[in-house]
Amino acid sequence: MFLHVFSAILLSGVASAKTPPHILFIVSDDLGFNDVSFHGSNQIPTPHIDSIANRGIKLMNYHVQPVCSPTRSTFMSGRHVIHTGIYMPFSQGTALRLHLNYTLLPEYLKKCCNYSTHMVGKWHLGQNVMKSLPIGRGFDTYLGYWSGAEDYYTHDTKGAYDFNDDVAPKTLRVAAEYNLTYSTSVFTQRAVDIISSFSPTSEQPMFLYLPYQNVHWPLEAPDDYVAMFANTTGGNKERNMVCAMAKILDDGVGNVTQALKDAGIFDTTLVIFSSDNGGPTNGNEGTASNNFPLRGGKNTIWEGGTRVVGAIAGPGIPATGATTFTKFHAADWMPTLVSMASGQNWANFVAKDEPPYQLGDGMDLWAVLSQGADSPRDWLLLECHPDPPQGGTIGEHGNALIVGDMKIIKLGQTHPEDENGNFPPPGQDPTKTEYLMKCNAAGGVPRVGPASATECTDQYCLFNITADPCEYHDLAKTHPDVVQELLTRLKAFQATTVPPVEPEGCSPVQVILPGGARAWQPCDGPHSQGETL
Repeated sequence: MFLHVFSAILLSGVASAKTPPHILFIVSDDLGFNDVSFHGSNQIPTPHIDSIANRGIKLMNYHVQPVCSPTRSTFMSGRHVIHTGIYMPFSQGTALRLHLNYTLLPEYLKKCCNYSTHMVGKWHLGQNVMKSLPIGRGFDTYLGYWSGAEDYYTHDTKGAYDFNDDVAPKTLRVAAEYNLTYSTSVFTQRAVDIISSFSPTSEQPMFLYLPYQNVHWPLEAPDDYVAMFANTTGGNKERNMVCAMAKILDDGVGNVTQALKDAGIFDTTLVIFSSDNGGPTNGNEGTASNNFPLRGGKNTIWEGGTRVVGAIAGPGIPATGATTFTKFHAADWMPTLVSMASGQNWANFVAKDEPPYQLGDGMDLWAVLSQGADSPRDWLLLECHPDPPQGGTIGEHGNALIVGDMKIIKLGQTHPEDENGNFPPPGQDPTKTEYLMKCNAAGGVPRVGPASATECTDQYCLFNITADPCEYHDLAKTHPDVVQELLTRLKAFQATTVPPVEPEGCSPVQVILPGGARAWQPCDGPHSQGETL
């Protein structure tokens, strides 16, 4: 069924005079900065992810949001979370969603360049109504789960199945045949099938967005992968599982990139790899991703929460394997890819009734990536909120802004204390590991252990993250003038912030499957009344 439908979609387009490159955008979930071998880890071999980095560019100053839905909304919309209001992940079963009046990346790629658009994997940007689903936001086909976390095998979340195989504009199908099949295998095979439907003579370019489930909890992996790391994590079972899950992710990436070669489109496909946030570390969330030598992890605005694995390779990108510390933000992908694909200013495709883009939103950095041009981005806004009343706490994760070399940070109401420090993974010896990120620590060995629990909670801290990317030395007291300068810059962003997004409309519903099991569906979908499918 899928190939028949997909072929019909592919052939319905009109060929452009010059076909832009295919785009493969791979996202990992909760993968830590220290969970890939091209960053120096000797614990988890990731040759296929490394291959993307080694034949393109390693993005070493690449920042996303500190947690899931916020980053994914930023990828798709090109808008910073201070303008979407998505500061925290969406809870399952709610009517939370990315605003429907935003044009998203797949819609822009269709509009500018006639892309055939496909998504495989985790959505987490809304599921309450048809228009909030991937096939309602510009994707021609979708296979995956709409929620934020579920069982890798049973695909159950909060008592109901969440795994759908959908075709635009309105065809929804609960993909019950994948019950008890590990999600990474399902996603990889579908991605391979999509890629195999293209060839060097295809009329339309492909956009494939592939956000894998790995390595998010629950910690599950096939036994043979778990066995690979049985003696490498110092007996820590959680780290053993994360290593296994990262390895099966890497193998999936290898199968997908091999499919590009088999289809004859490897050399005409731009490949992006990104994590969605820093990994939860030091036992946070009951798991064991790792961001060492960076400080902090998921749900924090320390570097370990927002500076993540990133790489890009393919047409237009120098095939050097170079490492760049040029600033790049998750919001930049949308304008960068639309400009690259169209050969025009991406803003030419913005409709008159589109909500305005504002200071803090994404920039077109294609010339920076492809030509090494000077970057217009001298700042990175990690997150910000209005100043609270005297004695109050900043909202969500807090306020953090990087300008040039310097970063100001003040923590908000969400900052897991168990992640506040620099923690190597169980089984890894920092004295024998050559990390790509250098911390300029005394003696050349990165600092290990917890940091002050009160630092940056009552007052703004200041770090030189070029010289001190691991955030060892607070310079606020010795450079109060720099703190004030950055606070002045911060106020311009604070002036445009919006409050957290609120639920809109009816909530998603559970419908009954044959045999009595339940599945999540949108409240206005064809099965919204709870009848048996």
